[in-house]
Amino acid sequence: MSETTGCTADWHLAHSRPGLFLEYFDPRRPFALRINTLVGRFGDVQRLCDGGEARPEFVRLRNELAFHLVKMSRWWGFDFCPRGVTGVRNPLFMACVKAHVERSADDEALFDLFTMQRHMHAGDPGHILVLGRDPGADPAICVLYGVDGQRHFRFAIGSPGREPTWNRQDYPDFASAWLAAWAVHALIRDDEAGRREFETAQREHDAARAWHQRHFHRCDARPAIPLYADAHAHLSGCRSEFGRSEFRAIVNKLAFDIARMAVQRHMALADAMKEGDGRDIHPCMANTVRRRARAYVATCLDPLVRAEMDALLDGVLYHRPRRCV
Repeated sequence: MSETTGCTADWHLAHSRPGLFLEYFDPRRPFALRINTLVGRFGDVQRLCDGGEARPEFVRLRNELAFHLVKMSRWWGFDFCPRGVTGVRNPLFMACVKAHVERSADDEALFDLFTMQRHMHAGDPGHILVLGRDPGADPAICVLYGVDGQRHFRFAIGSPGREPTWNRQDYPDFASAWLAAWAVHALIRDDEAGRREFETAQREHDAARAWHQRHFHRCDARPAIPLYADAHAHLSGCRSEFGRSEFRAIVNKLAFDIARMAVQRHMALADAMKEGDGRDIHPCMANTVRRRARAYVATCLDPLVRAEMDALLDGVLYHRPRRCV
């Protein structure tokens, strides 16, 4: 990827505010699109800061983006090492985060909950920091989300004007709590099909969480092919739209990783796949991987880098069979 996107500081001030592309209370949008965009924008802004851009409002944007990287890692439960993901040394990165939370009481409260817990009853599942209300719920049903003293996500459901009751079950990430809340929401509305859909999605998301956790793990050819096959099997077994959407993005990411490795090694895609799997790869399978890699670029990468990544995939060597479906 290029060292910079070429966007100016003024462009980023107008277009890279986290609120413009992060929607925390709707996990249906691709996780990968949000986190990849966030990482890319932080990296671009950081490079401009390193290059001498020192306007206070731009530095504050850099710090805000850093905080949201930490928040997203907790929200979705993925492994996050600042230096490994952004190239910025951990102490400097955390200094950016702390500078941001000093300016925002809400963000400071959430950061404290996941770190020192000076404001919480540490370890108390009954002490809950309210994150907000679900904007998509039925107007007659109030759905709240929170994080408890054990750092687990929770939800509460009630009627407007009355104090909601917190469900006793806790969840490891926001999407799990959201799916559980919407299953109850459907039950209240006597929507049996909706209830089954969300409960199925919960089970499928449980399987997807392990893949989200490894989103930034380095991948080489040897495990990539079996991982692709494993994720594809999960996708084929998904019965909910939420689960299919999650695993489609996971499969497409692995396809992109495989295709990018083939380009970097100047290998035909089928040969790179054979190296990782040890078996002959049918040209149709190689073409499927290439199409999925293209789909990942189109749906899960920051629009600022899509042209560059499409150009990279143009360098994939492959054998076009006479008939592929």
